[in-house]
Amino acid sequence: MGIYVARDRTTTVISRTNLRVPDGRPVRRRWSALVEIRVPEQPAPADRSVPAVVAVGLPPVLVALFAMRFLGVEIGIFAGGLLFLVLWALVPPVRRRRARRVHASSVAGARTLTAAPERTAFDRAVATADRISETWPALGDLVDVPEAETLLAEALWEISGVLARREELTGVLAGLTRPDFAGLSPVDGTAEKLQAHIRATKEALSAVEIDLAAREASLRRAEEAGRTFIRERELREAIQAAERSLSAHQDPALPAADPAADLAEHTQLVLSAYRELNASLRAS
Repeated sequence: MGIYVARDRTTTVISRTNLRVPDGRPVRRRWSALVEIRVPEQPAPADRSVPAVVAVGLPPVLVALFAMRFLGVEIGIFAGGLLFLVLWALVPPVRRRRARRVHASSVAGARTLTAAPERTAFDRAVATADRISETWPALGDLVDVPEAETLLAEALWEISGVLARREELTGVLAGLTRPDFAGLSPVDGTAEKLQAHIRATKEALSAVEIDLAAREASLRRAEEAGRTFIRERELREAIQAAERSLSAHQDPALPAADPAADLAEHTQLVLSAYRELNASLRAS
Protein backbone atom coordinates (compact mmCIF):
# COMPACT_ATOMS: atom_id res chain seq x y z
CA MET A 1 0.00 0.00 0.00
CA GLY A 2 1.34 3.42 -0.94
CA ILE A 3 0.89 6.94 0.38
CA TYR A 4 0.10 10.26 -1.26
CA VAL A 5 1.73 13.57 -0.42
CA ALA A 6 0.62 17.05 -1.45
CA ARG A 7 2.59 20.11 -0.50
CA ASP A 8 2.87 23.80 -1.09
CA ARG A 9 5.00 26.49 0.51
CA THR A 10 3.29 26.28 3.92
CA THR A 11 1.53 22.91 4.19
CA THR A 12 2.31 19.22 3.71
CA VAL A 13 -0.58 16.74 3.53
CA ILE A 14 -0.01 12.98 3.80
CA SER A 15 -2.84 10.61 2.91
CA ARG A 16 -3.63 6.97 2.29
CA THR A 17 -5.88 7.93 -0.60
CA ASN A 18 -5.26 9.95 -3.72
CA LEU A 19 -5.15 13.73 -3.26
CA ARG A 20 -6.85 15.98 -5.77
CA VAL A 21 -4.82 19.17 -5.97
CA PRO A 22 -5.77 21.88 -8.48
CA ASP A 23 -2.73 23.01 -10.49
CA GLY A 24 -0.56 20.41 -8.71
CA ARG A 25 2.52 19.02 -10.41
CA PRO A 26 3.65 15.41 -9.85
CA VAL A 27 7.16 14.75 -8.56
CA ARG A 28 9.08 12.07 -10.41
CA ARG A 29 10.95 9.50 -8.34
CA ARG A 30 12.42 6.03 -8.72
CA TRP A 31 9.78 4.24 -6.65
CA SER A 32 6.02 4.28 -7.11
CA ALA A 33 4.63 3.66 -3.59
CA LEU A 34 4.98 7.38 -2.84
CA VAL A 35 2.98 9.73 -5.06
CA GLU A 36 3.80 13.39 -4.46
CA ILE A 37 2.09 16.49 -5.82
CA ARG A 38 3.53 19.96 -5.41
CA VAL A 39 1.61 23.18 -5.83
CA PRO A 40 3.55 25.94 -7.63
CA GLU A 41 4.38 28.93 -5.47
CA GLN A 42 3.18 31.36 -8.10
CA PRO A 43 -0.62 31.74 -8.26
CA ALA A 44 -2.31 30.00 -11.13
CA PRO A 45 -3.32 32.20 -14.06
CA ALA A 46 -6.85 33.52 -14.10
CA ASP A 47 -9.48 31.34 -15.66
CA ARG A 48 -10.07 32.65 -19.17
CA SER A 49 -12.36 29.83 -20.24
CA VAL A 50 -15.40 30.56 -22.40
CA PRO A 51 -17.96 29.63 -19.67
CA ALA A 52 -16.42 32.12 -17.23
CA VAL A 53 -16.38 34.91 -19.80
CA VAL A 54 -19.98 34.21 -20.80
CA ALA A 55 -21.15 34.05 -17.17
CA VAL A 56 -19.67 37.48 -16.43
CA GLY A 57 -20.16 39.29 -19.73
CA LEU A 58 -23.44 38.07 -21.21
CA PRO A 59 -25.93 39.08 -18.47
CA PRO A 60 -24.74 42.73 -18.33
CA VAL A 61 -25.02 43.01 -22.12
CA LEU A 62 -28.57 41.65 -22.11
CA VAL A 63 -29.59 43.93 -19.23
CA ALA A 64 -28.05 46.95 -20.95
CA LEU A 65 -29.83 46.26 -24.23
CA PHE A 66 -33.16 45.74 -22.48
CA ALA A 67 -32.80 48.94 -20.40
CA MET A 68 -31.63 50.98 -23.38
CA ARG A 69 -34.72 49.96 -25.34
CA PHE A 70 -37.29 50.72 -22.67
CA LEU A 71 -35.57 53.15 -20.24
CA GLY A 72 -33.04 55.05 -22.29
CA VAL A 73 -29.41 54.76 -23.35
CA GLU A 74 -27.84 56.25 -20.23
CA ILE A 75 -29.84 54.06 -17.84
CA GLY A 76 -29.08 51.00 -19.97
CA ILE A 77 -25.34 51.65 -19.93
CA PHE A 78 -25.39 52.32 -16.21
CA ALA A 79 -27.39 49.16 -15.39
CA GLY A 80 -25.24 46.95 -17.60
CA GLY A 81 -22.00 48.36 -16.20
CA LEU A 82 -23.17 47.99 -12.61
CA LEU A 83 -24.18 44.36 -13.13
CA PHE A 84 -20.85 43.61 -14.81
CA LEU A 85 -18.90 44.98 -11.83
CA VAL A 86 -20.99 42.96 -9.38
CA LEU A 87 -20.51 39.71 -11.28
CA TRP A 88 -16.79 40.35 -11.77
CA ALA A 89 -16.38 40.86 -8.04
CA LEU A 90 -18.32 37.72 -7.11
CA VAL A 91 -16.68 35.18 -9.43
CA PRO A 92 -13.19 34.96 -7.77
CA PRO A 93 -14.54 34.34 -4.20
CA VAL A 94 -16.88 31.65 -5.54
CA ARG A 95 -13.97 29.94 -7.26
CA ARG A 96 -11.82 30.14 -4.13
CA ARG A 97 -14.57 28.57 -2.01
CA ARG A 98 -15.04 25.80 -4.57
CA ALA A 99 -11.28 25.10 -4.59
CA ARG A 100 -11.25 24.90 -0.78
CA ARG A 101 -14.11 22.39 -0.83
CA VAL A 102 -12.28 20.19 -3.30
CA HIS A 103 -9.12 20.38 -1.20
CA ALA A 104 -10.95 19.63 2.04
CA SER A 105 -12.76 16.63 0.61
CA SER A 106 -9.56 15.22 -0.85
CA VAL A 107 -7.65 15.24 2.46
CA ALA A 108 -10.31 13.78 4.74
CA GLY A 109 -8.58 11.44 7.18
CA ALA A 110 -5.14 12.67 6.10
CA ARG A 111 -2.35 14.09 8.24
CA THR A 112 -1.50 17.74 7.83
CA LEU A 113 1.81 19.32 8.80
CA THR A 114 2.06 23.11 8.89
CA ALA A 115 4.89 23.83 11.35
CA ALA A 116 8.31 24.28 9.78
CA PRO A 117 10.18 21.76 12.02
CA GLU A 118 7.71 18.98 11.26
CA ARG A 119 7.61 19.69 7.54
CA THR A 120 11.41 19.76 7.43
CA ALA A 121 11.63 16.47 9.33
CA PHE A 122 9.20 14.82 6.93
CA ASP A 123 11.16 16.14 3.94
CA ARG A 124 14.27 14.63 5.50
CA ALA A 125 12.59 11.24 5.85
CA VAL A 126 11.37 11.34 2.23
CA ALA A 127 14.88 12.21 1.05
CA THR A 128 16.27 9.23 2.95
CA ALA A 129 13.64 6.95 1.43
CA ASP A 130 14.53 8.23 -2.04
CA ARG A 131 18.21 7.49 -1.42
CA ILE A 132 17.30 3.97 -0.27
CA SER A 133 15.44 3.36 -3.52
CA GLU A 134 18.53 4.44 -5.45
CA THR A 135 20.42 1.41 -4.09
CA TRP A 136 17.91 -1.20 -5.28
CA PRO A 137 19.12 -1.58 -8.88
CA ALA A 138 22.62 -2.41 -7.66
CA LEU A 139 21.33 -4.86 -5.05
CA GLY A 140 19.53 -6.94 -7.65
CA ASP A 141 17.73 -10.00 -6.28
CA LEU A 142 18.78 -9.23 -2.71
CA VAL A 143 15.80 -6.89 -2.37
CA ASP A 144 12.19 -7.60 -3.28
CA VAL A 145 11.43 -4.14 -4.69
CA PRO A 146 7.60 -4.20 -4.31
CA GLU A 147 7.94 -5.32 -0.71
CA ALA A 148 10.68 -2.76 -0.05
CA GLU A 149 8.50 0.00 -1.53
CA THR A 150 5.65 -1.00 0.77
CA LEU A 151 7.99 -0.92 3.76
CA LEU A 152 9.26 2.53 2.86
CA ALA A 153 5.74 3.89 2.34
CA GLU A 154 4.65 2.43 5.69
CA ALA A 155 7.70 3.93 7.39
CA LEU A 156 6.91 7.39 6.00
CA TRP A 157 3.23 7.07 6.97
CA GLU A 158 4.16 6.20 10.56
CA ILE A 159 6.69 9.02 10.69
CA SER A 160 4.02 11.45 9.47
CA GLY A 161 1.79 10.34 12.35
CA VAL A 162 4.58 10.92 14.88
CA LEU A 163 5.28 14.35 13.40
CA ALA A 164 1.60 15.31 13.45
CA ARG A 165 1.48 14.31 17.11
CA ARG A 166 4.62 16.33 17.85
CA GLU A 167 3.16 19.39 16.15
CA GLU A 168 -0.04 19.01 18.15
CA LEU A 169 1.82 18.65 21.46
CA THR A 170 4.08 21.58 20.65
CA GLY A 171 1.00 23.75 20.13
CA VAL A 172 -0.51 22.53 23.40
CA LEU A 173 2.70 23.32 25.27
CA ALA A 174 2.86 26.79 23.72
CA GLY A 175 -0.68 27.44 24.92
CA LEU A 176 0.09 26.23 28.45
CA THR A 177 3.28 28.26 28.79
CA ARG A 178 1.92 31.65 27.81
CA PRO A 179 3.72 34.38 29.76
CA ASP A 180 0.46 35.79 31.14
CA PHE A 181 -0.30 32.41 32.77
CA ALA A 182 2.82 32.59 34.95
CA GLY A 183 1.24 35.02 37.40
CA LEU A 184 -1.85 32.95 38.21
CA SER A 185 -2.78 32.76 41.86
CA PRO A 186 -2.44 29.26 43.39
CA VAL A 187 -5.44 29.80 45.65
CA ASP A 188 -7.92 27.71 43.66
CA GLY A 189 -5.38 25.13 42.51
CA THR A 190 -5.36 26.32 38.89
CA ALA A 191 -1.64 27.01 38.93
CA GLU A 192 -0.91 23.51 40.20
CA LYS A 193 -3.06 22.00 37.47
CA LEU A 194 -1.29 24.15 34.89
CA GLN A 195 2.13 22.93 36.02
CA ALA A 196 0.94 19.32 36.05
CA HIS A 197 -0.31 19.65 32.48
CA ILE A 198 2.93 21.30 31.41
CA ARG A 199 4.93 18.40 32.86
CA ALA A 200 2.68 15.81 31.25
CA THR A 201 2.90 17.53 27.87
CA LYS A 202 6.68 17.73 28.07
CA GLU A 203 6.86 14.04 28.94
CA ALA A 204 4.63 13.18 26.00
CA LEU A 205 6.81 15.31 23.72
CA SER A 206 9.92 13.54 24.98
CA ALA A 207 8.39 10.15 24.19
CA VAL A 208 7.44 11.34 20.71
CA GLU A 209 10.98 12.61 20.10
CA ILE A 210 12.42 9.23 21.11
CA ASP A 211 10.00 7.41 18.82
CA LEU A 212 10.81 9.73 15.91
CA ALA A 213 14.56 9.36 16.41
CA ALA A 214 14.25 5.56 16.38
CA ARG A 215 12.23 5.56 13.16
CA GLU A 216 14.62 7.95 11.42
CA ALA A 217 17.55 5.81 12.55
CA SER A 218 15.92 2.70 11.04
CA LEU A 219 15.65 4.46 7.69
CA ARG A 220 19.27 5.60 7.85
CA ARG A 221 20.46 2.08 8.69
CA ALA A 222 18.55 0.65 5.75
CA GLU A 223 20.19 3.20 3.47
CA GLU A 224 23.67 2.61 4.89
CA ALA A 225 23.30 -1.19 4.65
CA GLY A 226 22.61 -0.96 0.93
CA ARG A 227 25.37 1.53 0.26
CA THR A 228 27.83 -0.49 2.36
CA PHE A 229 27.02 -3.62 0.40
CA ILE A 230 27.56 -1.77 -2.89
CA ARG A 231 30.90 -0.34 -1.73
CA GLU A 232 32.05 -3.72 -0.44
CA ARG A 233 31.06 -5.43 -3.67
CA GLU A 234 32.96 -2.86 -5.71
CA LEU A 235 35.94 -3.36 -3.41
CA ARG A 236 35.76 -7.14 -3.86
CA GLU A 237 35.60 -6.71 -7.63
CA ALA A 238 38.69 -4.51 -7.54
CA ILE A 239 40.53 -7.05 -5.38
CA GLN A 240 39.50 -9.93 -7.62
CA ALA A 241 40.72 -8.01 -10.66
CA ALA A 242 44.05 -7.52 -8.94
CA GLU A 243 44.19 -11.22 -7.98
CA ARG A 244 43.53 -12.27 -11.57
CA SER A 245 46.29 -9.98 -12.75
CA LEU A 246 48.72 -11.41 -10.20
CA SER A 247 47.52 -15.02 -10.34
CA ALA A 248 50.49 -16.14 -12.38
CA HIS A 249 52.80 -15.04 -9.59
CA GLN A 250 50.68 -16.16 -6.61
CA ASP A 251 52.50 -18.08 -3.89
CA PRO A 252 50.85 -21.55 -3.57
CA ALA A 253 51.35 -21.40 0.19
CA LEU A 254 49.00 -18.40 0.52
CA PRO A 255 45.31 -19.18 1.22
CA ALA A 256 42.97 -18.45 -1.66
CA ALA A 257 40.41 -15.68 -1.28
CA ASP A 258 36.82 -16.68 -0.52
CA PRO A 259 34.50 -14.20 -2.31
CA ALA A 260 31.46 -16.35 -1.56
CA ALA A 261 31.95 -15.94 2.17
CA ASP A 262 32.27 -12.17 1.79
CA LEU A 263 29.14 -12.06 -0.36
CA ALA A 264 27.15 -14.06 2.20
CA GLU A 265 28.29 -11.80 5.00
CA HIS A 266 27.32 -8.56 3.31
CA THR A 267 24.09 -9.95 1.91
CA GLN A 268 23.10 -10.75 5.47
CA LEU A 269 23.88 -7.13 6.41
CA VAL A 270 21.42 -5.80 3.83
CA LEU A 271 18.68 -8.25 4.70
CA SER A 272 19.05 -7.60 8.42
CA ALA A 273 18.59 -3.88 7.88
CA TYR A 274 15.29 -4.41 6.02
CA ARG A 275 14.09 -6.92 8.59
CA GLU A 276 14.79 -4.36 11.31
CA LEU A 277 12.81 -1.73 9.44
CA ASN A 278 9.93 -4.19 9.02
CA ALA A 279 10.03 -5.13 12.72
CA SER A 280 9.93 -1.49 13.79
CA LEU A 281 6.80 -0.94 11.66
CA ARG A 282 5.02 -3.96 13.10
CA ALA A 283 5.87 -2.86 16.64
CA SER A 284 4.36 0.59 16.07
